[in-house]
Amino acid sequence: MKFSVVHKTEYLYTAEALESFSELRCHPQNSVRQTVLSHETLLHPSVSLYFYTDYFGNLTSFFSIPFKHNRLRIETKSVVLTHPFPDPLREMPLTVSEALVVYGFKRFELLDFLLPSRLIPLVEEGDEIQEIASRLFQKEKGLTDALVELNQFVHGFLSYVPGATDISTPLSEVLEKRQGVCQDYSHLMIAILRAAGIPARYVSGYVEPLPNESSLSQAVEGATHAWVEVYLPNGKWIGFDPTNNSLETECHVQLAVGRDYDDVTPLRGVFKGYHGQKLSVSVHVARI
Repeated sequence: MKFSVVHKTEYLYTAEALESFSELRCHPQNSVRQTVLSHETLLHPSVSLYFYTDYFGNLTSFFSIPFKHNRLRIETKSVVLTHPFPDPLREMPLTVSEALVVYGFKRFELLDFLLPSRLIPLVEEGDEIQEIASRLFQKEKGLTDALVELNQFVHGFLSYVPGATDISTPLSEVLEKRQGVCQDYSHLMIAILRAAGIPARYVSGYVEPLPNESSLSQAVEGATHAWVEVYLPNGKWIGFDPTNNSLETECHVQLAVGRDYDDVTPLRGVFKGYHGQKLSVSVHVARI
C-alpha cells in the first residue's frame, strides 16, 4: 500500500524565543516492511537541517535557530510504500521455555530490550506486572499463543481514553487507572514481555485510520501512533498493536524504534526565552 503522510507541528511562544534547538525523529525508515519514496521537511523560520543515525538505527535530524523568533513551524511530508509481510508466527512452534533458551544465547545482543528503561521501570517479584507475565507465559505454553494472548489481554485491560494520561504518567498509575492511549498500551505490553524474559521494543509511527473501525480511528490521536515489536527466536522482529488488538499490518508506517517512548520522541528541543509556549500537532494519513 502507498501512503501520503503530512505531519505538522507548531510552537507559539508567548514572548519571543531568543534561540532554540530541536531534534526530529519524523523520517520514516527504509526496511523490509516499507520503502520511503519521498520525504521533505519544511521549517519556519527557514534554517539548515542536519542528519545522523542514532544508536537504534533511526534516521534523525536536528537544527538550531540562533536568532529571535515567536513561532516554530515544522512540516514533514512523506510518501511511503508498505509491503506485505509473511506471518512469522506460523513457523514458530517453540514453547516459552524453549524460546527463553534461544534468547539466552543472544542476551548480550538483545540486552537493551530486556532491561528496564526510563519509562518502563524495573519489575519486582510479586507485583502485578510480574504476576501477569507469569500467568500468560507459562513455560510449556506455545510462544506464539502466549504473545497473541498478551496482545488481547492488554487491549482489554486498558480503556482507550485520550487525555487520561500524558508522557509523564508512570506505568504504576496507568495500571491503577486502567486507562490510557497508545503509548500506555505499548509500555504496559513491553513491561510484561521484559518481565517474562522476552525482548521487546517500542515503535513509533502512523496507522491508517479506518472509518468503520473506531479503535483504529482513535489510535491516530492527531499525532503519531505506537505499537510493540517482539524479537522472535527465528531472528525476526514482529509487530503487535495492542491498542487495536492486531498484528502490525500494511496499514502501519514506522518512524523509529527504541526501548520506550523516550527514545523515539518525534520532536524534542529546548528554547531560551522568558515565558511559555503553546503546542499544536496535526497528522494526516491518506492511502494513495
